[in-house]
Amino acid sequence: MAFGTWVSTAYIALTFAVFWIAPARFRVWILIVASYGFYAWAFPPHALVLLALTVVTWWVGSRMTRSSQPHRWLTGGIVFTVFVLAAFKYADMLVGTFDAVAKRAGWPLLPLPHIVAPLGISFITFGLIHYLVEIYRGTPALSPRDFTLYPAFFPTVTAGPIKRYPQFAKDMGAMGGRIVWSDVSYGMSRILVGLVKKLVIADTLANLTGPLNHPRQAAPFMLLVAVYAYTFQIYFDFAGYSDIAIGIARLFGFSILENFNWPYIRRNLAEFWSNWHISLTRFITEYVFIPLGGSRCGRLKTARNTLVAMAVSGLWHGAAWHFVAWGLWHGVGLVVVRWWRELLGAMRRRAPWFNRIARSRAGHGFGYAVGMIVTFNYVALGWVLFATSLRSALVVYERLYEYASQALSLFGGVLG
Repeated sequence: MAFGTWVSTAYIALTFAVFWIAPARFRVWILIVASYGFYAWAFPPHALVLLALTVVTWWVGSRMTRSSQPHRWLTGGIVFTVFVLAAFKYADMLVGTFDAVAKRAGWPLLPLPHIVAPLGISFITFGLIHYLVEIYRGTPALSPRDFTLYPAFFPTVTAGPIKRYPQFAKDMGAMGGRIVWSDVSYGMSRILVGLVKKLVIADTLANLTGPLNHPRQAAPFMLLVAVYAYTFQIYFDFAGYSDIAIGIARLFGFSILENFNWPYIRRNLAEFWSNWHISLTRFITEYVFIPLGGSRCGRLKTARNTLVAMAVSGLWHGAAWHFVAWGLWHGVGLVVVRWWRELLGAMRRRAPWFNRIARSRAGHGFGYAVGMIVTFNYVALGWVLFATSLRSALVVYERLYEYASQALSLFGGVLG
């Protein structure tokens, strides 16, 4: 059930009415039933997968709180959750990669499993991992009934944002109160803004992105238009969905983490990722980058940690190698940004004149403008790897390079 359809609108309106009319003691059950109904709409058996993940995760969390070696239960729970994610989402990719190598080596091929991944399995598993880590850190656990709602909460179950367990538990505790009309007003406004972003702007821009799928047949200029159209289309699509999810959650009194904050006007890639898909950035930082050593282990190891974290981010978005390449594109960019900052810091310390220029209003404004233009175009070119296969992406880059070379030659001829 996709947000923005008449069916989903009626479903949300009915759930909202029943939720606030019913006595407070029934509200959790109403949201549980509504969430599982929403999730099972596309493929009912996947609701059983969600329920099984919920039961196992809650059981591991409860054992963790009573064990003398909670780290073992934490490790086991995370391994189980990641295994389920890998089995459903990445089995086809791994078998397909093996078969590609086996075909060249003359080995026997494995049959593709063709497993259909449950909707939102990436968001669900990351949320469950976050829950286990929070329980390990001492955050109080929810009751079995209340925890059943946490991974299944229908505003965020299929496409996020990734919920923060402490805030969700806090909102659960306040569920017995009266309706707050300011929350309803805010929620409705966010839903309307999200619908405009997703259904009006993003869907309109999608009509211009077709050349990315057939780069050899498209004119170079239309390829360039497609790249920038896709850049804004994916932002308005993702940000619009997040707005809708945040707005629907607020109708029921839940506060969900903001997910996008004008990422395309940032002056470098680090600032971009601090404002793009914020819930995912925080998760990857806390549970991948920092456990690897973060930025506390030397320049080269920090670069390694960054590349691994961003490769995981890319793989999380989709089960294909072009998503990994997209993550590495951003990983390389983040490494360069870190080294560039170190170079600028050294120049400021050793060259007083450079420090005065950099700190002046004109210098700061010029640096911000240049940084924003470079960052935006780097991100835009990276979206080519996200939007299409590696082979098609290379064709797009090749044709854009030829187009840019011709434009520069023409410009040079005019000046000459």
